Amino acid sequence: MRSFVTNAIDNYLAFWTHVLLRARRPTIVGVTGSVGKTTTKEIIAAVLSHPDARSRVGRVRKSPENLNDNRGLPLAVLGYDDWRWRWQLATCVIAAPWRALAAVVLGRCPDMFVLEYAASDHGDVPWLARVAPPTIAVVTAIGPAHLERFGTVERIIREKGALVEAVPRDGLVVLGADNQHAAALDSRTNARVVKVPGRGRALSENAARVIGQHFGIPDMVIERALTGKLKVRGRLAVRALDDATLIDDSYNANPLSMELGLSTIVEHAHPGQRKVAVLGDMRELGPEAPRYHREIGAHGRAVADVLIGVGPLARNYEPDRWYATAEDCTNDLSAWFRPGDLVYVKGSAAIELSRVVSALKRVGSDHNARSS
Repeated sequence: MRSFVTNAIDNYLAFWTHVLLRARRPTIVGVTGSVGKTTTKEIIAAVLSHPDARSRVGRVRKSPENLNDNRGLPLAVLGYDDWRWRWQLATCVIAAPWRALAAVVLGRCPDMFVLEYAASDHGDVPWLARVAPPTIAVVTAIGPAHLERFGTVERIIREKGALVEAVPRDGLVVLGADNQHAAALDSRTNARVVKVPGRGRALSENAARVIGQHFGIPDMVIERALTGKLKVRGRLAVRALDDATLIDDSYNANPLSMELGLSTIVEHAHPGQRKVAVLGDMRELGPEAPRYHREIGAHGRAVADVLIGVGPLARNYEPDRWYATAEDCTNDLSAWFRPGDLVYVKGSAAIELSRVVSALKRVGSDHNARSS
C-alpha cells in the first residue's frame, strides 16, 4: 500500500509536470511493455536526437535510465536525473514549481519527450497517461510480470492498453507484431497502428525506424543513428573478459524477458565456448511462480551447458548448482567459472546478481593485469 505521504509527493510532482506539459504542448513518445522498455526508449531517443534529425523534431529529452513510475516519470519530465537519496528528493520537491515555470516562461521545455510508462500495480499506467498524455505509444511485448498484484496476464493487457487508449486520433501506435496480444491492443485505439516484427533489440530498432519515418527523418539518418553503440546498464550488455564473455542482463527478470535473454546466448558464443547461465529468482509471479521457473529452467538447460540457480525459487530451475544468495554464488565463483566461458546473468533485482557481475568483471580485470 502506498502511504499518504508518498501519494501526496507524487501528486504534487505530477501537478507541476502537468502544468509544464499543458503550457508547452511537446510531442510525447511513450513506451510500455513487460520487456524491453528501457532499451526501446533509448534506441528511439538515439534516432530522434541524432544531430541530422534535429531540424525535424527539435530538442529531445528522454527519461534517464528507468525513471518510469509515478514519481520517476514526473521527475524525468521536469529534468531530473536522480532522486535516490532523501535530500535529493527534498530538493526535487522544493524546486519542482520553479523548474516547471522556468520551462514555461523561458522556453526551456524540449520539443519532444521519450518516456517510459511502467506498471507495478493497478492504475499506474492510466495515471501516468493522464499526467503525460502520449502523442505516440509503443508497446513492446506483454507477458507475465507482477502477477502477485495483477493476478492474470489479461489484467496486465488492460493496464498497458491504457497508454494506447490515450493516443489521439492523429497520433501513432506501434506494436510488436510477434506480441500475441497485439490484436487486443489494436482494438483499443482510433489512431494509426503499425505492427513491427522482431524480438528484443530487433523489435526496438524496427519501432525506432517507424517513428523516425513518421517525423520525416531520412532513412540514412535513422540507420546511422542505429549503428551507434548503445549500452544500457544491466540489460544485455556484452563485455569481453579477456578470453571469456559476460552478458550482463541482471537488472530485472520475468518469464518473457528471461526467455528472450536466454535466446541470445547462442548468437554471442564462440565455437566450442562453454555457455553458463546464472539465473536468479523471478519475483512477483504469484502462485504460478514454481511452474514459470520450471519452464525457464528447461529452456536454460537447452541453450546453456551449465545452469546456475540463485535464490529460493531458483531451485525450480533444476540447476546444476544452486546458491541461496548472490553472495554465496560470488564466493564460490571458482567452482563454476572457467576462463574462456560465456556467462549470461539474469534475475530479479531483489536477488542482487549485480554482485556476481561485479565479481566476474574483477576476475577479468585481474587476469588482464597479470597478462600485461
